[in-house]
Amino acid sequence: MAQSRSMTTRRALIAGAGATGLASAYTQPRAQPAPALAQNAKLTVTGYFQTPAFLAARLKGFFARENLDVEFHLVRLAPEHNQGLADGRWPITLSSADTMLARTTQDNVDFLLFMQPEEGIDVQLVAQPGFKSLTELRGKLFAADPVDSNYDLVRNKIMLQNGVRENEYRIDILGNSSARAAAFEAGKVDAAMLQGGFSERAISKGGVVLADGADYIPNWPIVCGWGLRKWIEGNRSVVVRLTRALAQASDWALKPENREETLRLIMSEENLSRARAEKNYSFVVPAARLNPESVRKNLEMRIELGYYKAPHRPTEAFYDASYWAEATGLPAPAPAGLPRNAAPG
Repeated sequence: MAQSRSMTTRRALIAGAGATGLASAYTQPRAQPAPALAQNAKLTVTGYFQTPAFLAARLKGFFARENLDVEFHLVRLAPEHNQGLADGRWPITLSSADTMLARTTQDNVDFLLFMQPEEGIDVQLVAQPGFKSLTELRGKLFAADPVDSNYDLVRNKIMLQNGVRENEYRIDILGNSSARAAAFEAGKVDAAMLQGGFSERAISKGGVVLADGADYIPNWPIVCGWGLRKWIEGNRSVVVRLTRALAQASDWALKPENREETLRLIMSEENLSRARAEKNYSFVVPAARLNPESVRKNLEMRIELGYYKAPHRPTEAFYDASYWAEATGLPAPAPAGLPRNAAPG
C-alpha cells in the first residue's frame, strides 16, 4: 500500500505542475524544431523487457518525432548486460538503478543515471513444493543472476530480514527470470526470485510463494535510463531527445483514454496476460521523472547489506537531472543528499 500511495502522490505532483503550465512546456508543438533534431540518430537501448513507455514511444511515433531510430536489444544475463555497457557495446540501458549503483560503487565503472520511467517491484521468492518457511531454505540452492544487485539484492534483503544470512544458502548464476524459471521448473534449484508472469507459471506447477519483494522494498527504481557518463555527456542532444520521447510516451500511456490501447500493446508485444500488463502499467512514472529519494533509499539498502563500502557519496553523484529538465521544461527534482546511514566523514 505504501507503494501505491507514493505513486499517487508523485502523479499528483506532476498533474499540479501541469496546472501551472510547467508540465505542458514539453508537450506543446514547437514552431521550429531545435537544430539538433535535423539530424537522425540511430541508438541501441538494451534491457530485460520493453517497458510500457518504450513500447508507446516506439509504436506511437514519439521516437520518430525526435528523429531517433531506436533499436531494443534484449538481454538475459546480468553479467553480460553489465559488461556490455561498461565496454560501450550498448550506450544506454533501461534497467534498475540498483544495477547501476552496484557496478559504479563496486567495479568503479563511471555510469550515470538520467531518468526513471518506472518505479515499483513485482518479484516473488518462490520455493519448491514442500517448503513452508524462508528459514527452511537455509543451506538450499537458489537460482541467481548478478548475485549482488537487483532481484538478488531483494532476495538478500528478504532472507536476512528473516534470519538467514547470504552465506547460509547456495546460489547458481543462471540469468534473468526466464532462465531462473526454467531451472526452477526443471527441479534444478530449490528456490528463485521470479517476476510476476514467471512466478505465476511456477505456482501453477506447484511452486510456493514465500515472500513478495514489494512487501520488503516499496518504491524500487526498477527502470531507469543510464549508461557510461562519458557517452552521455558526449551525446547530450541524443540523450535529451530520448528522454523527451519517453517522458511524452509515459504521459500518453497514463491518459485514461489511452489506457486500454497501452495494455493491448503490452500484452501483444511482451506476450503478457492482462493481469501482468496491468501490473506493469501501474509502475509507469509520469513524465519519466527522476525520484532521487528512491535512489537514496536504494543506496541505503546497499550500505545496510554490506554492498556499498565507505566512503559514501551523496545521491547526486550518481545521477544528473539536467537532461530530464531540459527535455521536459520542468524543474529538476530536489536533491536527496547523503544516504541516512552513510559512514561519518
